Amino acid sequence: MPTLAWASPEDGVGNFFNKRWLDYTGLSHHEAQGTGWTAAIHPADLGTLAAKWTEIRASGSEGGLEARLRRFDGEYRWFLFRAAPLMDQSENHVTWYGTNTDIDDLKQAEVELRRREADLRRTQAELAHVTRVTTMGELAASIAHEVN
Repeated sequence: MPTLAWASPEDGVGNFFNKRWLDYTGLSHHEAQGTGWTAAIHPADLGTLAAKWTEIRASGSEGGLEARLRRFDGEYRWFLFRAAPLMDQSENHVTWYGTNTDIDDLKQAEVELRRREADLRRTQAELAHVTRVTTMGELAASIAHEVN
């Protein structure tokens, strides 16, 4: 499967991680089992991720969030974490399946867009100031001409 994928029983602990997930994080299957997978989550995102994962499981419906996942070389990249329940014929949750999709390039583009928007606002403010100063200069010259 060409994505980072995982599975968890109803209790929320990891019990399956596909090869791509393990290769990406550099964790062994044994290391990722249970709550070991949290070692690959950015420390600043771990609390939010845990709370959202609890919320998703309590809702019984699919959900997701964005958090940073550590690559095997130590670099953190932004990922979209998605989870969906598998139900049996009686609508009981059997297991949860999830994917992690790399969205780091998108996040970087968003940061660049915000930076450019801030630059544009600053340029517009400077242009408005120059326009006001120019107008005041023209008004002062006109008044001085009339006084003379």
